[in-house]
Amino acid sequence: MTSPRLAPVIVLLLSLVGAPASGQGTDADRWQIALESGDYIWDIRLVRLTGDSLMFRQADTVGSVSVQRIKELRLIRKSEMRIGEGAGGALAALAGTDDEVYNLNTMDYAARLRALQQVLLLHPPKP
Repeated sequence: MTSPRLAPVIVLLLSLVGAPASGQGTDADRWQIALESGDYIWDIRLVRLTGDSLMFRQADTVGSVSVQRIKELRLIRKSEMRIGEGAGGALAALAGTDDEVYNLNTMDYAARLRALQQVLLLHPPKP
């Protein structure tokens, strides 16, 4: 049996479990760029398309990559697993089946630019 003084503490702890950590916010989606060289640029947020370069933010740094070098753009969605709903969500997250993938490999330069413009329209960068 729970003591009457412990009840408010338990309620507070349970409410904190569901709340995002400070500074984390609710925007946990991250992007990944696969380059034609086989290299990857991980854990980024898209910023804008400038000329022939895609600008991105990685931690506290802004970088850019030439549109011509991009093989694939992937939106890695935040996955959540809820107790009692089985392991399907965890397996999907590990396999990347929830990811949104844009394959630019077979596109010419103009088509790559159009595809990236569409991606930025569908997923506008957050300030």
